[in-house]
Amino acid sequence: MAHSHGGSADRSPDRGRRLLIALALNLGITVAEVVGGVVSGSLALIADAAHNFSDAASVLVSYIAWRISRRAANEKRTFGYARAETVGALINLTTLIIIGLYLLYEAGARLLEPTEVVPTAVIIVGVIAFVEDVAAAWVLRKDLGSLNVRSTFLHMIADALATVAVIISGVSIMVWGPDVYWIDPAVTAAIAIYVLIHGSREIREAITVLMDSAPKGFEHDRVVAKLRGLEGVIDVHHLHVWQISEGKTALQVHLALDDMGFAEATELKERLKRELHDEFEIEHATIEMELAAKVDHDAEIVAREE
Repeated sequence: MAHSHGGSADRSPDRGRRLLIALALNLGITVAEVVGGVVSGSLALIADAAHNFSDAASVLVSYIAWRISRRAANEKRTFGYARAETVGALINLTTLIIIGLYLLYEAGARLLEPTEVVPTAVIIVGVIAFVEDVAAAWVLRKDLGSLNVRSTFLHMIADALATVAVIISGVSIMVWGPDVYWIDPAVTAAIAIYVLIHGSREIREAITVLMDSAPKGFEHDRVVAKLRGLEGVIDVHHLHVWQISEGKTALQVHLALDDMGFAEATELKERLKRELHDEFEIEHATIEMELAAKVDHDAEIVAREE
């Protein structure tokens, strides 16, 4: 188990079909909201369309990553292809943050110079977008065991809530008239802030994986204590923990042992891999055993410094 590089990717075609359906729904939402925003003059609809388009890109990345994840590890990609999704997510999230900043700027400009909005078009297109958001979430509900799909599902739910805000702005303008045109850019600003908060939070997670960081909440000190407490272990060196891909943790460590037999050391190593998997969810562990009396790591460090 500890040596597997294949990951837990869903190799059935069902997940791919669901992602493609969600992609089509998001693109439909985007087109409808852009047309509705231009016809009605609603910046809030165009803002929500931009957000939905970024979500469509995220769904596309998820689909491409699912396809790539089906490839077996090879001589060039010995850990497999799972990180392709993280790279794509970083690109999409960077674009999302840029869109959020632009929408915030446009909302400020529209507040200073209000533009007439046709509330009927806003409400009709908003209702259509809401239905499609809910439909996309419903399609993805069966794959919520996947973190990748679950994050896309949460995007759909959040979009549905944002679309409700757009509908409210249309209803407000219909009820109270031109005096409340400020509601449209105000809703736009709220969507932009949501996009910025959501995007900045998720981009940190992508960077964490790409920087070979340990997963959030990883109990480093407890792992070291466990390794040092093993019978026959004199010292622990070169401990590295990182994420091969999202949700898949790897560990590399050198254990300096006393005069232990080869068979006994091998048994200790295999048992330790199982325990690291069960206790710390480490899927891939590389453990190098060395005779403590024959290795002087302190001398190696001094030599490197000189």
